[in-house]
Amino acid sequence: MLVSILNAAVIDINQNSNDLLPKSTLFVDKKDLHFNAIKKKDFLTHCPSKNINLGLLRDTTLWIKLKFYNSADKNISKVLQVRNPLLESVTLYTDASQNTKTLLDKKKSKELHTSFLLNLEPKKVKTYYLKVKNTTTTLRLGIALKDNMLYLQEQYHEKLVIFVFFTIIAMLMFYNLLLYLYSREKSYIFYTLYLFALLFQQSTYLGITQLYFPAWFVYYDNLGVVFKVNLLYITAILFARSFLQTQNYKLVDKIYKLFLILGIVEMPLFGTSWFYYPEVAIATALGFIFFNMFASIYIYKQGFTQARFFVLGWFFQLIGFTLMILDGLGFIAIMDRLPNIVMFFTSIEAILLSLAFVDRYIILKRAKELSDAKLFTELHNRQKIVEAEIKKATKQLEISLTNEKNLLKELHHRTKNNLQLILSLIRMQSDKLDEKTQIPCKDLENRINVIAQTQQMLYVNDDLQKIDMYEYISSLCYHLESLSLRTVSCYVDIEDLDMPIKEAGYLGLVVNELLTNSIKYVDKDEVEVRLRLTKEEDEYILVFEDNGRGIDVQNLTDDTLGLQLIKTLVQTQLEGELSMQNENGMQCTIRFRL
Repeated sequence: MLVSILNAAVIDINQNSNDLLPKSTLFVDKKDLHFNAIKKKDFLTHCPSKNINLGLLRDTTLWIKLKFYNSADKNISKVLQVRNPLLESVTLYTDASQNTKTLLDKKKSKELHTSFLLNLEPKKVKTYYLKVKNTTTTLRLGIALKDNMLYLQEQYHEKLVIFVFFTIIAMLMFYNLLLYLYSREKSYIFYTLYLFALLFQQSTYLGITQLYFPAWFVYYDNLGVVFKVNLLYITAILFARSFLQTQNYKLVDKIYKLFLILGIVEMPLFGTSWFYYPEVAIATALGFIFFNMFASIYIYKQGFTQARFFVLGWFFQLIGFTLMILDGLGFIAIMDRLPNIVMFFTSIEAILLSLAFVDRYIILKRAKELSDAKLFTELHNRQKIVEAEIKKATKQLEISLTNEKNLLKELHHRTKNNLQLILSLIRMQSDKLDEKTQIPCKDLENRINVIAQTQQMLYVNDDLQKIDMYEYISSLCYHLESLSLRTVSCYVDIEDLDMPIKEAGYLGLVVNELLTNSIKYVDKDEVEVRLRLTKEEDEYILVFEDNGRGIDVQNLTDDTLGLQLIKTLVQTQLEGELSMQNENGMQCTIRFRL
């Protein structure tokens, strides 16, 4: 870039120019020489380009010699602009004076770039020297000469363009933040952080920080090149891993994690004042930029269609970041002419990635609709299979239940027949006994008949678990009435009451014993019996009344088998309570729960 030794060309101060460097001569000072020593040098090097970029030179000072001539007949005032918002110190020397401006002075002047006001008398030639020094960022610059009004207009236009780009990025940043708060999708918050890191980095790079932030912040911000560069690509890594779902691509994800670790380690390792090498972080960032491009293309080709807008958006960002990094490393000199190129490509990328989020939603919606359709079809087919299996199982179950029911009916029928056979045997034996001896046999017959009647009820009913108590008790009473030689009237009061077979059998034996007792011991011409069975909540109440004299339950003896049987059935089998009263006939009340 620095070539042969030539004499400096004379610059006409009356003409505006954006490119004074080709008309100047340069000297790269590595010894920090005094101005007086510089004036004696005759080997200043001519600069052939419109912009100069010496890269990161921490212990180097650049001297620029400019010779102006006023061809007019009046005094001329012009603004000498040194383009680069990051220049830490610029000093303008003449033979009689010097004027130094630093980063911290820009807030007072509200200027993005360093500038000096030049005054030249008519027909005069004057030589100026610029001393430029940077210790933390790239030593690059361009020099322009302009009328004050033109200079102010261009300053306003440049600020306006920067604020437009910043507004676009800031709006997209808050838009993605709102989307995250609404959906809790991590990709949105990571992209929000990425845009914030980009604004943070570009506000310094474009000179906004130096204009609007406190002096202490500007001072430390200027030292934080490594931190800002690494923060930018760390947030880009987090966003890329989340959006591209790199956990599904093990090797790619491992490389992303490696860049993430490098970014975290490099900040304290290469970003301190005693060990400051920002070019390492910048080179790492450049490697990540290209890897991120190739990784997104690879993931897209693997069938992850949501990556298509990501690939397109990052392609534009790759161009902007690559140019900025190569400029920062001193390989090219383009950012002086295109300072907003990164913001321009970032705006395009942000718009494309916003479309990527919409595209992702559309793809997921279509996938969901397709999945729902397949699921509906599968559920419909499974429902048909299940219904067919249920019908088949139900039919088999009905057959099994019918067979079981028939078997139970047959069992009850055979039991009833066997009991009838026993009754027949007892009657045959009883017929051979005298009348007094036949009485116990008759009682035994009645007890067996109660059991047989229970089996009969189960045989004729569809329900094999419960017995209709009205029909059951009525049939028992009718049977005893028909066998008795006395006149017996039974009044049964039972309303729609069923009872399990076991308890119904016990209660039938109790009724049999009570009715038999009344037929034996009521001392009136006609035996009247009233029987009422009710249910209150889960308690059954049986009230048996006759028109006889009653009995004393407390003084039951072993020879009163029937009453002992009643007491045993009620208290032991039914776990109930038995009470008897002798007012206007015998009254027996039985209470039990099931």
